[in-house]
Amino acid sequence: MELEQVLNCLADGARQTVQADAAAVRLLDKEGGQASVAATSGLSDAPKDYRSTLCIPLECEGDSLGALHVYAVEPGRLGEQDTVLLAPLADLGASAIAATRALTALKDREASKSHFIHVATHELRSPVAVAQSLMRGVLKGYAGELTEKQNEVFSRISHRLDFLENLVNDLLDLAAGKAAELAEEETAVAVNASVGRAVLLIQPRAEEKEVALTLQPCCEELVAWGTEEGLDRIFVNLIGNAVKYTPSGGSVTVALRRVGEEIQIEVADTGIGIPEEALPHLFEEFYRAHNAKALNAVGTGLGLSIVQDLVNRYGGRIEVESQVEKGSTFTVILPILVDW
Repeated sequence: MELEQVLNCLADGARQTVQADAAAVRLLDKEGGQASVAATSGLSDAPKDYRSTLCIPLECEGDSLGALHVYAVEPGRLGEQDTVLLAPLADLGASAIAATRALTALKDREASKSHFIHVATHELRSPVAVAQSLMRGVLKGYAGELTEKQNEVFSRISHRLDFLENLVNDLLDLAAGKAAELAEEETAVAVNASVGRAVLLIQPRAEEKEVALTLQPCCEELVAWGTEEGLDRIFVNLIGNAVKYTPSGGSVTVALRRVGEEIQIEVADTGIGIPEEALPHLFEEFYRAHNAKALNAVGTGLGLSIVQDLVNRYGGRIEVESQVEKGSTFTVILPILVDW
């Protein structure tokens, strides 16, 4: 709950608990020297002559946060019995205030950290992309013929640049997902088009590996709530992974269908599969299954974490079925948007 909601609940609860005419919560400033009214219940703009009042300290783990006040018009209306009734509420309220403040501070730190990652990785993206482009040019012989040893060295450098480029892009996506100010505004998105774009983007990679990449489209226009960039990221990641971990001669099939009020996007491959013990950790940040690492394919372990975060954000879910050496099937399920 937001701090304002906690304080309003505390003021309302105190007034109702002792049947007082009004209540207020006063909080101390950061220096602890001044208290100001943070929430009220039953107080009106028209001044009233309150003849009875109680003040209960708000303390949590030895720290004084402020005070809970209740007021009554009738003289002598509030007494020791009311203090006994209000003390547990004040303790609970103080704990809620402290917890809400701590959670807000944690969220602020996470947002600041994500913003820093976004800025830092954004500055890295351009020079890394330029370095990789130059390296590919050298490997293609544009700067002259390479010896076998030079080709081996430059290929290893290019491989590491691939990893760095993927890491920078994944960190940017991760930061955007955790910092609200970096997130795009969500709207209605055509899922058919998004899946189609992802297949076209990955197709050259599949052809280079001699992996058959097939799209089974849906004749009905399917629309979901999200962002174009977010949905594209989901499908590019899943289809790209399927191609990456499928040996030459294998196949990847992407199927799009409507099932009731849901959209199902299925990415099935005949690749290396996922060990059973790895499945519970698959969507953890920086996690990679041991057989994926052994393949020596470029990967950061962030992609599936980002995919799950995006799918959850758009109100969907993701399911995985896999068997080692036989392949994997990832199914993204999104609520269909009918009226748009």
